[in-house]
Amino acid sequence: MEQLANINSQVAMYITNVGFERWARAYSPGKRYNLTSSNIAEAMNNAIKVCMELPITGVIDCIRGVLQRWFYDRRTSAGKLKSTLTTKADVNIGVKDEKARYLMVYPITYYSFLVKDEDLDGTIDLTSKTCTCREFDMDGLPCEHALACIRV
Repeated sequence: MEQLANINSQVAMYITNVGFERWARAYSPGKRYNLTSSNIAEAMNNAIKVCMELPITGVIDCIRGVLQRWFYDRRTSAGKLKSTLTTKADVNIGVKDEKARYLMVYPITYYSFLVKDEDLDGTIDLTSKTCTCREFDMDGLPCEHALACIRV
C-alpha cells in the first residue's frame, strides 16, 4: 500500500476505504473457486450486440435465444464430464498434483501437516480445508500443499 500511496495517494486511500475484501482475494469472505472474473453483463452485451436495434420484443427474444443456447451448451458439456469438477479445475488440480509429488510432508496431527516447499512452506488442516498459503481457503480447491498431504 505504501508503494501505491507514493504513486497515487488518492487511489491508495480509495482502495483502503473500499475494504480489502472487495479487491484482494486473500481477504474475500467468499470462495471464488479460482475464478477471477464474473462479468456476465459484458458477455451478454457482446452476445446481443447484433439485436440491439430491434424492437423490445425482438431484443427479449434474442436474449432468450442466447440464454437457451448457453444453457444447452453448458448442460451438454457437463454431461460429458468424467468428474464432479469442471475440466479447467480438473486440469488445474492435475498440474498441482504433479508438483505435489516432490514436496516433503511432515505430520503434525492426524489431519494437520507441515509441507516443505522451496517457495512457500504450508501448514495444512484437512478437516477445516485450510492452508497457510491461503489458496485452499480461497479457491475451495486443494493447493499443492494439501494434495501432498492427501497422498500420505
